[in-house]
Amino acid sequence: MAGVVAVVLIVAVFAVVAAIWWRSHTKYVEGRKEHWFKAFAAERGGTFHSGVAGEPAPAPSFGVIHPTGRPLAGSGHKSWVEFRQRDRAVIAVDGQEPYRHFDDHTYFRDIHVTQVQVPPSPELRITGGAVSMPGSPLEGELTRWLAANPRFAQRDVVVEHGSARTWGQGCATRQNIAAEADYLADLADRLPAALWSVSGGAS
Repeated sequence: MAGVVAVVLIVAVFAVVAAIWWRSHTKYVEGRKEHWFKAFAAERGGTFHSGVAGEPAPAPSFGVIHPTGRPLAGSGHKSWVEFRQRDRAVIAVDGQEPYRHFDDHTYFRDIHVTQVQVPPSPELRITGGAVSMPGSPLEGELTRWLAANPRFAQRDVVVEHGSARTWGQGCATRQNIAAEADYLADLADRLPAALWSVSGGAS
């Protein structure tokens, strides 16, 4: 009898956990459909994708979904909006990334990526206030340029595959994507012209 009661209790606990998960997942999906990106895209004449599986999605014209450079096209469950700011195409992405906690469980945290479209170029990274361009003769020139323009050392930035991107923890807001897009547009406008003229740029 005690064994039957224990089984019933275990089943009940699993049922409650499943119901809680289903409710939170449903709210998450509904929230993605009504993401503020949707209204923002309408205001800017841009395009929006809710990230909800099975929904028709416009094709982004460029961009990635994550600081590591995973391509945005066919990305699956990521909300994004494409719009124009200061005559540049901009894509902002809201997503989540997994991380391991000290208890060895996997958790998820919100992350956003903002990027502006730029010409093809070799890979350029500005990380921790330093320039990295593996194997490029421009690395020294760009290091000197950054020293002369220290405000562009304030954020980690990657320039490659036709986009300049930066990112941050937490969800995107109107304020942070506008500020980040302006920062990236200024950076792209002021980078040495030699960067865009190097043959064999990003494909």
